[in-house]
Amino acid sequence: MKMLNKVVLLSASMLLPVASHAETIEWTSGQLGGGWYSMSSGLANLIKKDNPEFNLKVVPGGGTANPTKVNRGRSQIGWGLDTFTYQAYTGTVLFNGKPHNDLNTIGMSFSDVYSHFIRAEDAPYQSVEEILKGKNVKIGIIQRGSSGEQAFRWIMEANGTDYNTLRKKQGFKINHGSFSELSSQFKDGQIDYVFGNLGLPGAVVIEMSQSRDLAFVDFSEQQLEKLNKNYGLLPTAIPADTYQGVSQQAHTIKMATTLMVNKSVSNDTVYKITKSLCENQAQLPSIHDSMSVFDCATSMQDAPAPIHPGAEQYFKEKGYL
Repeated sequence: MKMLNKVVLLSASMLLPVASHAETIEWTSGQLGGGWYSMSSGLANLIKKDNPEFNLKVVPGGGTANPTKVNRGRSQIGWGLDTFTYQAYTGTVLFNGKPHNDLNTIGMSFSDVYSHFIRAEDAPYQSVEEILKGKNVKIGIIQRGSSGEQAFRWIMEANGTDYNTLRKKQGFKINHGSFSELSSQFKDGQIDYVFGNLGLPGAVVIEMSQSRDLAFVDFSEQQLEKLNKNYGLLPTAIPADTYQGVSQQAHTIKMATTLMVNKSVSNDTVYKITKSLCENQAQLPSIHDSMSVFDCATSMQDAPAPIHPGAEQYFKEKGYL
């Protein structure tokens, strides 16, 4: 009887499901509650549905910090912006002398972020040049370390100035904060200008326009050429009527969201991630409106760092490469 019990127990144990080894993949995104964080969380769920063997962990990050996190393998994948990804891989500008050789990409243009240089409609200066040379300017810049704040630093540099120089001007006031904080200050008249990066349309800009008439600072062709040549910032325009009361398009700069990956991640893993993203492309806008611009068939074009071999395999199978 004891022997029979042992056989029965052994047989039963062989029928118990054995947990398969889950591959943990950390995804560095953006600020909690921000667009990048929401996008990562939604896409992670989509990828896990197709690949239950993956354990995707979304963590906060930022546009200037993520390339280094991915390059060092602290996070296996992460959001980046094409400009910063290129500079990190080549070791130039912001990452001068520190090439990120382990940085690869899966694709780009998942969404575009536009620099919004907002001005009160009754603000005295209307161009970039006038504002940076002006007096009694009250301006809010998105918090330090963000992609928008870095873009503003480059705008200042391209115009031969910096924060210290501006603050010495008569009545020149610069505030840093979140979009929520800057929105409140704009509505209360504490500041007349706001600068930061947002997808279209930016909910906070819609909110601002409902309490104070606003317009956009229009970048001149000369400004756009300089920013593109020196820093790789892409010229674009915010279409007319994107925001209530703004009936003219506004020339500005943009960056494209890139999905970075450490080159040590296996080809099979990256292939599966790429396949899930591309074959569920129609669902992406339901995760975040800004991802309606994503097109898998062209997502590898003009990549700011090498395409990972796993992603390349998928693109070749589909005839995109």
